Amino acid sequence: MKSEMRLYLLSFLFLLSLIATSCGGKNILIDETREFDHAVWQRFSPESFDIKVDNADDYYRIDFEVVVDSALMRNPQLPLTVNFYSPDGERRMFYAYINLTENGRWKGQMLKGCPKEGIRVIRQTIKPFFTFNSAGTYRMDIGQATSQYDLDGVYSLRLDIERTEIDYKALND
Repeated sequence: MKSEMRLYLLSFLFLLSLIATSCGGKNILIDETREFDHAVWQRFSPESFDIKVDNADDYYRIDFEVVVDSALMRNPQLPLTVNFYSPDGERRMFYAYINLTENGRWKGQMLKGCPKEGIRVIRQTIKPFFTFNSAGTYRMDIGQATSQYDLDGVYSLRLDIERTEIDYKALND
């Protein structure tokens, strides 16, 4: 059962990444997924992503997506620590929260065809207009910031950073 579900999740995540990379990849800086063994994210084991930035003048949208088991999650939010390390050695840190529920109900979509009920895919924009200080390769470390050392019920974390534009007219309305 566990190996069957793991195979299903791997197939689903591979399909998602294949779709994302085939759709106009020029605007996508990164679209990568990290999976957690036995659906457990350890507190002091941040996930690292390398991000190549060609143009620091652009704006970028940062989205996180998690695949979680709603039966094992204890909190309505998943708090994260995010550390950016620039090519120049500068560190930028912020906290982010993925809202797992809204008005007492689970957000996201059920993972269709999954043999286990309660597995949800939740996607959230963390920073709608993020800027980088310079071009080059950045490292982004994302860690779970709950009070639990081992956070049960998180199957994967996906980072998606895409180039975006500010609609100044909409901002002034």
